[in-house]
Parts: sequence; structure tokens; C-alpha cells
Amino acid sequence: MSYFGRLDEIGAGIIGRAVTDTLYVSPSGGNTDGRTWDGAFTTIQAALDAAPTDTGKATLILIGPNPTWYDINTTGDPTWSGNYILKGTHRAWASIKNTHASATSILNFTGKASVESLAFGLTGSGNGIVLTGKGFRVNHCGFNAIGATGASSCIWVGDGATINGGKIQDIEVRGNQSYTTGLTLNNASINEMTHIHMHNCLTGIHILNADSDVNTFVDMDLGLCTIGIDIDAGNAQHFFGVNFHGCTTNIDDEVGDHIFEHITGDFPIYTSPANLAGITATAHVDANTWGADTEIIAAGAIDVPFRVVGIVTVPNVTQWHSVRFSDDSGSTFYDETLFYSTKFQGTEHPPGTGFIFNKGTRISCSVKAESGGSDTIQVWLKVQEI
Repeated sequence: MSYFGRLDEIGAGIIGRAVTDTLYVSPSGGNTDGRTWDGAFTTIQAALDAAPTDTGKATLILIGPNPTWYDINTTGDPTWSGNYILKGTHRAWASIKNTHASATSILNFTGKASVESLAFGLTGSGNGIVLTGKGFRVNHCGFNAIGATGASSCIWVGDGATINGGKIQDIEVRGNQSYTTGLTLNNASINEMTHIHMHNCLTGIHILNADSDVNTFVDMDLGLCTIGIDIDAGNAQHFFGVNFHGCTTNIDDEVGDHIFEHITGDFPIYTSPANLAGITATAHVDANTWGADTEIIAAGAIDVPFRVVGIVTVPNVTQWHSVRFSDDSGSTFYDETLFYSTKFQGTEHPPGTGFIFNKGTRISCSVKAESGGSDTIQVWLKVQEI
């Protein structure tokens, strides 16, 4: 077996994936051929330059701990077009920066790229890592943008053709509230982001481009950001298990067709309408028959996602009533409650759903009464805006 074949087997065993070559980077290496730790390149860019750009090959680049940092020190966007797996020891053990005064990113990958167990320090004005190849991976990495002095995104995904099949997992971002976006998705669709922590960012997550559709975000903590999630374009994003704290705006959504589940934070509750009259809903003249659809919250009245966390009703006649609620003008109903109440005595009901409605959703109800006769009830909703 050849020397290089043995190295390929070693690399595949380390990463658990097929690679065609393995290179080493260490500040204490000999900076010769990068084939062993003794001969390791002393800079990451030297290893990337030595790796093949053949689309049928993949190079594993193992990056050892560095007591200071690895400096890319290259103007503009230092760009590499091959297929690479960059793997460090621990995200706190090897930091990567680009301190060149004219740098606009730290690393830019136009081919297939996987980045794991590394730290990135943003300085000046410019992005962290830029990924424009499908199937990207960013795992167990940290980003520190305290030193940023201009607009920057720690992770930038997309541009050009739609990027999909990517995953970002177990990421820590310490941003700069004046300049930093934690993650930008620009023309990125069907990607998965899991276990993300972002703090002190201007924007935590920014979604751009009409083709940035159906991305999934699971288990995220967004704190002390000016905007937690900014959705400017793209449809049907999925958010599961997101916690907000200390953000000026939690979600700024210009689209409004997403799925939100298990969203937590310090969200105040208010009563709608904010008066003592409520909304009058009238039962049908016939007994036990639904009356007309009655608007409670107008379309476009709430410009952020929201929950309905409670219902208050007051009937004008003592009898059995049922009231049902709709988010599509009475085509379907997301909640229905049956109650017996005394004339002019208010009753508070828990909601029958924990569903989070998209911004701008119209909420309406219809009512039926035991005796009919166009009896009425007054209705209020207790609303929690996200």
C-alpha cells in the first residue's frame, strides 16, 4: 500500500467519511509537505492551497491547537473551490482570523465544505465564513465578533444558485450589537440549523432572497439582539424550540407563512379588544345553529407572530352557548368551547390550542345558543405577541 493510501485511510478513520487525502496544520509543524504533524503546514491557507480542486476529490485538513490564532492575512474574500473538511480539536483551542486591512471575509468556499470544532474571530469589516456549495456543514464552531468594526455576518450561506442540503449544528455566536449578523441565508433552501446560541448581535438570523424556502431551525437561544430573527423573503420556514431573551425585536417577518412551535420568552399578555365592550357575536335565529363569522382581530392588525392564550365571554341570556374560532374567516376552526353561563356574568376559558399564528392573521368567531333567537355574547381574546 502506498504512503498516500495509508494517509487516506487514516483520514477516513478520523472523520468517519471518505476522503482522498489528509493534510495537517500546526503552529509547531515543519511547514514542509503537510503530510504528517512533524511536517505540518503552519498556516491554514497553505494547506488549502496544497489541496486538489478536482471535484471528485475531498481533502481532510486537520488543524491543531494554536495558543494565539491562525491568521489568513489575505485581502478581499480568500476563496477556495475544492472539497474540504476542516477539522479542529475544539472550538476554543484554535481561533482563525483574517487581519488583513482589506479583508472582506475570513474564508470563502465555493465548493463542498465542512467546518468542524474551530473558532473564528471577526475583525474589521467583513464576514466570517462564506459557503456557496450545496451540502455544507458547520459543526461545533464558535464565532466571536466583538472586534468587528463594520457590517459582518459570522456565517453567510448562499448567492448564485440555490444552496440546499446544508446543516449547521452546535454553534456559539458572540456578536457585536452594532454590526453583526449571526447567520445570513441568501438564496438558501431546505437547510437545517440545530442547537444554535447567538447573543449580542445586531441581527441573529437574517433570511434573504425569495428562493430561501423551507429551512428548519431547531433548539435555538437568541439573546440581547436588536432583532432575533429577520425574515425579509422566502417561504415556509420551520422554527421549533426557540428561546428569546433581551431582544429589542424578537421576530421581524415580512412574509408570514411559517411554522412556529415551542417558542419561549418573556412575552407579555394583553386583552383584545382593549376596551370593556368586547366584540359582539350573534347566534343564529334558530336554536343550536351557528351564527355569522364575526371578526375579533383584523387582518394585518398584529405585525408579529402571536398566540391566543385565553378567551373571555359574557352572554346576554342565561343558557348553554358554544363559540368557535377561525384563522381563515370561517373556512376551518382551530378552537371550540361549550359553556353554560349566567346572563351578564363573564367566563374565562383556556385556549384549546397552543398554535402560534403568523403575523397579520385575521381571527374571527361564530356562536350558537341553546334557544336561538339571535342572542349575543361579548367576546375578548387574551393575546401574547412573540
